[in-house]
Amino acid sequence: MASGVLTLLFVAMLGLALLLIAGGIVLLVIGSRRHDDSTSRPFLALGVGLLIVGTVVLVPALVMAGRMVLGFG
Repeated sequence: MASGVLTLLFVAMLGLALLLIAGGIVLLVIGSRRHDDSTSRPFLALGVGLLIVGTVVLVPALVMAGRMVLGFG
């Protein structure tokens, strides 16, 4: 039972992290295509923020996966 819950939590964290990172990349591309500084800065700032949050979520998910694979979790 516990391993199923941990697996579900791992998949949810991994999916959330990948969605956040993909959203950050999309916003960075949109921000870099705009030529006016006042309209590009919010896209760039939000894109960088999503990349940072996605990375912060992704690292514990990968650590959890490593612990499950090695048998520590």
